[in-house]
Amino acid sequence: MSEELKMTPCAKWEPDCQGKWDYDGRIVSVSSRYWSGAGMTVFDTSQPEKGLHEDVEGRTKPSAVSHIVLNHGEPDQYGYGESLELASAEFDGDTEAEVKAKVEAWVAKQFADIHALLRRHYSPTPSSEGI
Repeated sequence: MSEELKMTPCAKWEPDCQGKWDYDGRIVSVSSRYWSGAGMTVFDTSQPEKGLHEDVEGRTKPSAVSHIVLNHGEPDQYGYGESLELASAEFDGDTEAEVKAKVEAWVAKQFADIHALLRRHYSPTPSSEGI
């Protein structure tokens, strides 16, 4: 059996009110992380005597990484379970605004692609009636 078939939806039953129950969860989500490129605190195992320190020599440009994931398994307190990466991309730029704009554009494109795929799959097939 393939890994995908063993996965379970990231949803669980929760009591609502007046005896009702909700089966809710997250299916697809985006996870992104931005780094300013400056002021990073590191621990260099080749120089343990420095302890945690600011990495002045390793300063880099602002950057980010973004992932589109399929959530599965038992939801945590925030409604996320385990994740299976569907797509990811890395970004850099000269400014925070530039990097964030690149992330937002990429996520918007992924959203449009996922939306189009889901619409194709779940849209009713055209009826031959009236033709």
